[in-house]
Amino acid sequence: MQHEATSLVGNEEIGITFTDKAVTPWGGLVLFSGLARQIGLEDAIRKAMPFRLTSPNATDPVEIVLTFMAGVLVGSRRLAQIERLRWDEGARRILGLKRFVSDTTLSRFFRRFGAGTVTEFFDSVMRWQLGQIALEGEILDLDSSIVERYGKQEGAWLGYNPKKHRRPSHHPLIATLGTRPWVVHSWLRSGNTSSARGAEAFLDETLALMPTGTSIKCVRADSGFGLEPFLKRVEDKGLEYAISARFTKGLRNLVAGVTAWRELEPGIAVSEVMFQAQGWSRARRVVLVRQHAKDRDFIRGRELFNDPAYLYQGILTSRADVPEDVWRFYRDHAVIENQIRELKWDYGIDGFCQKKFFATEAAFRLVCVTYNLMSLLQEKLGRKVYQTLGTLRTQMLACGAVVGKSGRKTMLRISLRGPWREQFQRALSVFFPTTNINCDAVGTG
Repeated sequence: MQHEATSLVGNEEIGITFTDKAVTPWGGLVLFSGLARQIGLEDAIRKAMPFRLTSPNATDPVEIVLTFMAGVLVGSRRLAQIERLRWDEGARRILGLKRFVSDTTLSRFFRRFGAGTVTEFFDSVMRWQLGQIALEGEILDLDSSIVERYGKQEGAWLGYNPKKHRRPSHHPLIATLGTRPWVVHSWLRSGNTSSARGAEAFLDETLALMPTGTSIKCVRADSGFGLEPFLKRVEDKGLEYAISARFTKGLRNLVAGVTAWRELEPGIAVSEVMFQAQGWSRARRVVLVRQHAKDRDFIRGRELFNDPAYLYQGILTSRADVPEDVWRFYRDHAVIENQIRELKWDYGIDGFCQKKFFATEAAFRLVCVTYNLMSLLQEKLGRKVYQTLGTLRTQMLACGAVVGKSGRKTMLRISLRGPWREQFQRALSVFFPTTNINCDAVGTG
């Protein structure tokens, strides 16, 4: 059966029919395949897998994990959306899988995870991933986020939600490296937990994942972590910190009496005080920043007094730098918010929600593993400026390709021209050897 269409401009007649050839819109997955083979992703997943499937008809768990990763890379946000890959023969052959599994198989796989197996599997995978990069004098950025949920899922409770009030949610914790886009550790928590709930244990686990000999220089976090138990844990481990201060009544009263403001530039002044909140074991240094509240300026601060002309920001710190350097150092913590935003928008980390809590957490943390792989891919390609997955998807992953034959050899023919072909060829040379053959020759389809 053939359909007839007409081009939008020019009224050119176009016949439409179907083909069973292995054609895929995701020819760029060959770069992900090359990276995975180069770093030994398959072996790492197989060794970390906390359970074994004994049925002779069971799908290899490694293939299930790779199916999920491929679904994330092509833009899926639900397990059901990964189902589309089942009929993409070209992508299947690029990755070398026997088949792309169904959403039902993915759901059953994630339901196998419990509290212990989630920790066992992802701690092993993260230690392996961190071993792929050079780490020295690292900075840890910690932050929490809100993930709205719809329906009834375990752990989705009413809690703090600044955008969607009265909406059940999860409240994850995420730790990233301050020097590169990389998720070191992540927890999925119930929506009714506070920002710092379990933060000390989370920090302990994060530091335990770092390779032996890795030095962590400093911890940065938002005001949710500015509590005595967490501050004391960081100090006991000998780490420096820069954490946004909570403007409690005691701190507000102290700031109100500050007169020694030093102007850095018009509209911005700094100072510092020693502050001991109620219940704290000792006083700690607080760097203060006062900024004019101009309508069109992006100022991170809050109005403390009846004078709306100024916004204030406080930073709890153990660093000995001058106040302006502490402030500039802490401002880089905002990068983690962009990373969380990318994880939500491009990787769908706020999707893949299932009824079982630990099934959802397993999918959540597997998205983080995929994020690190794409960060490593760009590092291998020598990219100086990090690009989001949305950009990579349009520039490299989404390119038409046909899997065919040239004699007995399987050929992948990628449809790219001009500078995009040159860029893709340079990327291919990082993972695959070059041969002097006529790549443009037409073989059997």
